[in-house]
Amino acid sequence: MANGAGDLWGLMTVVGVVILGIVIAYAMIRNRRMTPQEKGVSERATDRVYDQEARDPANRNA
Repeated sequence: MANGAGDLWGLMTVVGVVILGIVIAYAMIRNRRMTPQEKGVSERATDRVYDQEARDPANRNA
């Protein structure tokens, strides 16, 4: 290209892919597997919510 616009577009494409890869890697690191203690806390909280919903008369089938 005479004005270098094609070169800039190619550079932006490569940089975009690199940034996307970094963001995906960061997300994978942050969303690691839960420890057994964290999993237990999550399970108890879920059970509590289900129990509250089951006690609500609006959720009962007629």
